[in-house]
Amino acid sequence: MTYVPPERNGGGDDEPRDQTQQFATVPRPLRPEAQPASTFAADYAEPEATGADARPRRDRIVFQLIWETILLLLALNALFMVYRRREAIFGDEFGTALDAADAHLLSMSPLLLGVLALGLSLRLGAVNLAAPAAVFVAAFAPPLSANPWINLAWIAAGAAVAALLFSLLVLALRVPPWFAGLASAWLIWAGSPLLDRFSADLEQVRTLQSPGGLWIFLGVAALAVGGGLVGLLPSVRDGFSGVKAMADGTTGRGASPALLLVGGTFLSMLLAGGAGFMMSVFDLRSPDTESSLYFGVYSFDGQTAIGFEVFMFIAVLAAGTSLWGRRGGVLGSVLTTVLLWSGLLLWGELRAPTNDESLYTDWSQILFVGLLLVALFVSFGLDRLGRPREDGEAGDAEDSAEESSPFTPNPPRLFDPNAEPSTTPR
Repeated sequence: MTYVPPERNGGGDDEPRDQTQQFATVPRPLRPEAQPASTFAADYAEPEATGADARPRRDRIVFQLIWETILLLLALNALFMVYRRREAIFGDEFGTALDAADAHLLSMSPLLLGVLALGLSLRLGAVNLAAPAAVFVAAFAPPLSANPWINLAWIAAGAAVAALLFSLLVLALRVPPWFAGLASAWLIWAGSPLLDRFSADLEQVRTLQSPGGLWIFLGVAALAVGGGLVGLLPSVRDGFSGVKAMADGTTGRGASPALLLVGGTFLSMLLAGGAGFMMSVFDLRSPDTESSLYFGVYSFDGQTAIGFEVFMFIAVLAAGTSLWGRRGGVLGSVLTTVLLWSGLLLWGELRAPTNDESLYTDWSQILFVGLLLVALFVSFGLDRLGRPREDGEAGDAEDSAEESSPFTPNPPRLFDPNAEPSTTPR
């Protein structure tokens, strides 16, 4: 009950004329606690805005750029070693070193397209394991038409069907993306014998004249770099995070993430089919003759399909792409493809002194497994180093300066009648 002095009362039965305002006690908003530390940068969701100064925390890409610089040095060193040993590697197969480089760059181009296809699928946060199968089937399946451009249209239609099937399994049935990718791959393998039936009476597809391996590789590399730069945009990375959350079942099925999933999966399958089409139309499939071009993933044996998948995963993960989605590099895919190809050329030279084909093949399989483990370690390390800074972490100079700057006026505080008086001297 509020005490009213007599002189402020009107007397009698009149209402008191006290005009004292009662201040409502408003608690001061507390600073939100920092998110718990996580190993992977993709585990971080964007924080909700709590005020005008709230800013989303972005994962750091400086370590990705440092790793790509290391990859550049390694790739240049491997190319120099191949050039130094060009006579032992190429022999009399090519007239000059430029001719050898042009032929090998042409053979690397479809592999780089396949790496881009798998990398895009990983960055979506919904990995599609059908991409390597699409590369192999499009490359080695018999054509449906003698016109190569009609075959390309068929490949695009197949990519659309595969992307729609994958998206329906993930969105409608809530199937985990890895299993939806396996189901799509099994469908591709199961449907490949039907191509033999429909194309049995057709003429073989005519091959196209290559405009030059260097120009084709530069075009594919430009596509890879452009896609990497687009993937650095904050809005694109936030969209990838939304797709991952939807695919994992942690959020609902929104229209924007669903469209991004369908469109990204179709583009990934189209790139994979385009890689196989390039191998077919430029006649890059392994012939019966010996050549320095046909080794490892291009060797025509029962391990070819497995070789495609392992090579693509090694190149994608060693480039710095995260298995948990969202994060990737810019030049990493191009550099790892060149580095792996050059390393395999140097490894193939070791076959000559031993003359033991079975021993060389066995050690080659172990080499691929070892490279895959190294690539997994690289991807994990960049995930760990590239995570967003936590609140109060050392090095966040900008936030610390904003909090401790003596020239920044303090925000007004509401009067709290229950607060204890301050004893700080003024």
